Amino acid sequence: MPPFLWTQKQDIGPKPRGGHAITFDPARGRIVLFGGDAAGSLFNDTWEWDGEHWTQVADSGPSARQGSAMAYDAGRQRIVLFGGASASSKLNDTWEWNGETWTQVADSGPQARSGHAMTFHSAKSHIVLFGGESASGLKSDTWEWDGEEWTQQQDIGPSARKGHAMVYDESRSRTVLFGGAGSSGSGLGDTWEWDGEEWTQQQDIGPDACVHPAMVFAGSSVVLFGGVDSIDEAVPPANHTLFGRTWEWDGHRWTQVQDIGPKARWLHAMAFDNVAGKVVLFGGLSLFAPANDPSLPAALLGDTWEHETGGGGPPPPPPDQTIFIDSLTLDPPMLMGLPGDQSNATFTLSGPSPTGLTVFMGAFVDPNLTEPVSLQALSLPNSFDLGPGETFGQFQIIRGNEPLDPGQYTIAVGITGSTQTATLEVMGP
Repeated sequence: MPPFLWTQKQDIGPKPRGGHAITFDPARGRIVLFGGDAAGSLFNDTWEWDGEHWTQVADSGPSARQGSAMAYDAGRQRIVLFGGASASSKLNDTWEWNGETWTQVADSGPQARSGHAMTFHSAKSHIVLFGGESASGLKSDTWEWDGEEWTQQQDIGPSARKGHAMVYDESRSRTVLFGGAGSSGSGLGDTWEWDGEEWTQQQDIGPDACVHPAMVFAGSSVVLFGGVDSIDEAVPPANHTLFGRTWEWDGHRWTQVQDIGPKARWLHAMAFDNVAGKVVLFGGLSLFAPANDPSLPAALLGDTWEHETGGGGPPPPPPDQTIFIDSLTLDPPMLMGLPGDQSNATFTLSGPSPTGLTVFMGAFVDPNLTEPVSLQALSLPNSFDLGPGETFGQFQIIRGNEPLDPGQYTIAVGITGSTQTATLEVMGP
């Protein structure tokens, strides 16, 4: 795997801080930063990064706070902010930034909290929120914001926590969650995915268990950086471990990709500029210490770093203009041992009625869609076109003359931004 090469940019911009919120606005090509904490001094300033310079664009809107969360609602082209902690209390207000002004849009929904995480689930066109810490303790609830109101979803999934990282994997239509702190303050190292209906725990081998790392979806994989092993203030500061490692999650496994770049830190924030194809990191703390520790101000960071993925390009259309592969069924879901045996595949689309598009399909040895099956062993069209208004399609899978090992194979159909798979059982001769 190639190294993940970070480049330090200018350090003129927002004052050093941690616990700030950051996200990318693709409609305007700007990364937006709000709030944060500088050793007890809270901010309510709004900044934008254009790839070269930071510019302060507002100092009014949400009150000063740290531990809030932001996500870009692509369907409505608004940045949504929820909650956080002021100097005296937890907050539960919901705000939207349209590129010029902040507007408060709700003061009800999830219980007031900080240290929660949010992301935009493109397939459902909803903001997803999980966890955090309220006045009554750590939370394990999942909420969705549809642009008008908050709705609580299932509460079976990750354990109660705060300081976790969460991001939406566009390539797999899954929200990915990692780490955080449980009731003891020690870091967690579990990975979970939310498909829009339920949480599923994935492998727990990967990055060190940590609190307040930062994570983004960088065009083809989920990228995680940093964190601290524990936020237990009973542990002396010198006994805490901060991490400066970069990890990638491909939907199946975590891989460490490099150790050279930003110094180890926690309470930093990252966003992915999918127009320029760059991961951007700002700020954080280079030391763990109690809030009143005199060494804390010197540990505040105000540096900006970038990693160029090479995956830049026009942002995807908003979900209300996007067509998705909704389902794929095979009838029958198996092929017998003789050449010429057939299965009929049917897929359906959701979203607006298409004006015409191309759907691609393929057969693979593995569920990761990396090992294609020879067309002489298992034949199906590479692609075909749907006409205006067509919301479903059918094709045949035909067993060929080339030998094909018995077992399970993956059939995939997809269009830009959406893929569905189904399992085909191949029997022996």
